[in-house]
Amino acid sequence: MLWSDIKYLRYLAVITGALALSGCGFRPLYNQPAASGETQNYNVQRDLATIAILPIRDRIGQQLHNHLLTRFNPKGRPADPVYELQVTLTEAVQELGIQKTSLATRANLRIAANYTLSFSSGEKPDKANKLPSGQVLAISSYDISTFEFTTLTARKDARTRAVREIADDLRTRFAVYFAQRQK
Repeated sequence: MLWSDIKYLRYLAVITGALALSGCGFRPLYNQPAASGETQNYNVQRDLATIAILPIRDRIGQQLHNHLLTRFNPKGRPADPVYELQVTLTEAVQELGIQKTSLATRANLRIAANYTLSFSSGEKPDKANKLPSGQVLAISSYDISTFEFTTLTARKDARTRAVREIADDLRTRFAVYFAQRQK
């Protein structure tokens, strides 16, 4: 086969894949096409920007709050929020790699975030429009060193990774919720 034939087959495969995805109802999450007859596109980011994030306890909560703020509303806090997000965090360390001397060499940092989205006006949601709530779990591993400073730095880095993962997960969950509500 010639190089141009292989190139042609690649283009054909990409076009076929794109057509197959559009036929099965695939739509991008963060740029929803407009409903039939409308000329304006639905933007899930506008709905995310209406969420006010309530203060979260401790330093790790402050980090999560800042990550959520940049993911939901990068332009700052909403002036007139429609929703309030309440999050509580719990953290646990699970030691894994245990040496014969009973010293741990590896650990998992588990951070669970329980979240509840509610209307900022205090209005109760109806059954057809139930607001999301649940738990997000992030697990991040780190090495335990014989030097305490090294271990503390590794745990801090694991905590940062876990908090970033929780923020990304929450953004995706709420984006899916708002996108499905638009249908």
